[in-house]
Order: sequence, then C-alpha cells, then structure tokens
Amino acid sequence: MDGKLIVPTNWDLDLLRRVAPLRPAYLYGSLAAEASMRTMLELPEVTERQIGDFVERARKHDIKLLYVMNATCTGNREMSEEGRWEALQRCQWMVEVGFAGIVLANPLLMEVVKKHFPDLELHVSLLASVDEPRKAIFFRDLGAAVIHLDPIVARDFRRLRAIRSAVDCRLSVVVNEGCLLHCPIRAYHANVISHSLDSIKGRYHVDYCYYKCAAQKITDRTELLRIPWIRPEDTRVYLEEGIDHLKIAGREKMGGGPSSHSSWIARTAEAYYKGRCKDVAELLVGIDGIRSLCGASIEQPDIHIDSGKLDGFLRFFAEGRCDMNCTRCRYCDAWADKAVRIDGDADGYVEQLESSLEGVRLGSYWTGAPQ
Repeated sequence: MDGKLIVPTNWDLDLLRRVAPLRPAYLYGSLAAEASMRTMLELPEVTERQIGDFVERARKHDIKLLYVMNATCTGNREMSEEGRWEALQRCQWMVEVGFAGIVLANPLLMEVVKKHFPDLELHVSLLASVDEPRKAIFFRDLGAAVIHLDPIVARDFRRLRAIRSAVDCRLSVVVNEGCLLHCPIRAYHANVISHSLDSIKGRYHVDYCYYKCAAQKITDRTELLRIPWIRPEDTRVYLEEGIDHLKIAGREKMGGGPSSHSSWIARTAEAYYKGRCKDVAELLVGIDGIRSLCGASIEQPDIHIDSGKLDGFLRFFAEGRCDMNCTRCRYCDAWADKAVRIDGDADGYVEQLESSLEGVRLGSYWTGAPQ
C-alpha cells in the first residue's frame, strides 16, 4: 500500500509523525479561510508559516503536499482582476513553500494555474463530478495529473473501467465517503459551503443540507450501506482495476484545533493501509452528530457497520449486477439486516433534527462566528 494513500492533514506535526510510516503519496489541506468544501468553522486556525514548516518536515519523509481550493462557486471572482490576482498569489505562495500540487473544481482556474504554474500538479476535485469517460478526457486534456473520481463510481464498475481505459492520467477514489448515494442536494451543498465564509461572517450560516441528510441515514439504515464507501478489506479490488490512489476524506474532523482528531486520521489511514477494520462506521465522514440551531448538542444514536459481516458484499457490484436503481432492488437491505446496527433513540434524534429544520424554514436562527 506504499504510495497509494492520500490523507487529510490538520497541520499537526504529531500527525505527520504517526502517518509517515504508512508512506502516503500525499497529505492535503488548506488554510481555514480558503474557499473549499470545508467551512472555517470546521478547520483549524493555522498560519502560513506553520503550514510552511509542516510542508518542509513532510518533505523529509518523502511525502508530498496538496493545497485544496476546490470551491465549486466563487461568484465569478476568478473572472475579475482582483480574484485572478488572489488566485495567482496563492499559487505563488504554494510554489515557494513547496507544495506539490493543487486541488481544484473550477475548470477556468485549472487552465489559469496550468498556464502560469505548469510545475504544480493539477488534481481535479471529486466535486468536478467526473463519473464517465468523456468528462475524464476533458480534464485530462486540461493537464490533470490526478482525477479524483465522483464517489458514485466506487459502486459502478462499468463506469470505473470505462474511465480507466479512456485516460492515462492517475485516478483516485475516495474510500470513506459518508454522503447519501445519488444525493439530490449534493451540488447545492457544495455551493453553500463554497460561499460559507460570507455567511459565517454575516452570522447567518446554517448547514441545512447536513440536517436533511442526517435524518435520512438514521431513518433508513439501508442508506448507510448504499453510501459508496469502500471497506479497507476491499481496496485491493480497486487497485487491481487500475485505480492509482485511495483518498481518505476527513478535513472536517479538525475544528477543535491543530491537533484535533489526529488520532482519528491516523487510525483511519492505518486501517486502509493494513486493509482491515472492525467497524466501517468509525472510518466514515458525514455521519457524525450535529448541533441544534441554538448550539446544543443533539445526542446521536451510535451507528455500527460490522465489516466482518460484509465479506462478499462488493461482488454484486464488481460483477456489474447493480443498475443503481434502488427502488426495485433489496440487495443492500438484506446486507443491512446482517451488518448495520443503530443503538440509541433514533426517533428522538430525528425529531430534534426536524425541529432544527423547521427553524431553518422559518428563519428563526442566528448563527456563525461572533462579530
């Protein structure tokens, strides 16, 4: 597994020490205020100098760093003189600090970066939604070094194989996805987070999408199996199919400070490096509890996905027998009955989520960072 993992970083030097023996290909992260798929409320506050020190130390372990700027929408700032200058200045800093590459979802910014900074590796974000060969060819032709595939491809092996045969750049799949399969509000969520800096500063930021999806995952436990995550035990299947990298999500695990959740990141990376785990739910993002609109913690039921009871689960997908139409198939339902357990007051949790959602609908909330 050496050189295969792509691991999130919270810029904690102790984390670097713990993951270095796993020999990841890359670590990735950003400044908290950078427009990306994580809000400044979820990321640790670090300085450019701290990041520069981290990159230098990582280089001594032969670990490359990626800087994340994968906002799906910037309000067209990339077309303005000021916005273009800001992006180019950020790229110049990356080069000076020693970043190997940049993760982007915006195609215009991809072209701008490749023109002015050709030595920076271009990594196409999974939020570019590359899920079929023609999209992959488009981004390869823009100069992509690595395409991070749309998570849906992890369970659609026909598409995965077609993409692999269409392009010669490296391909990556995210292994611990926690978002709903075919989530109907995924694109909206990405745009909400892309503009979250303004809403947080304006004290009106609220993650409506998380409230909405969290309830669905608890109400129907089969949704937890439909999510296109990959068991550590099954990663070899993807490597044999020609996937080059296995990306671990989890930058949002870091809002408690630079050392927050270092243990979770290290444990998750080790599970995928060794190819085994007991409970898949412990590795996933997007299934954590959430606070109510008034800031109080909502007690979430404990979710367990027994990895040992899922031997053979992936074969159905690898053999191309899944048509992604969950309305007429109960394959995942049968496996969920065996492997998924939800302990706690699920009904009470959903009621609290619905109460917060009603507050969003009515506009009776006031959130964000203090003035």
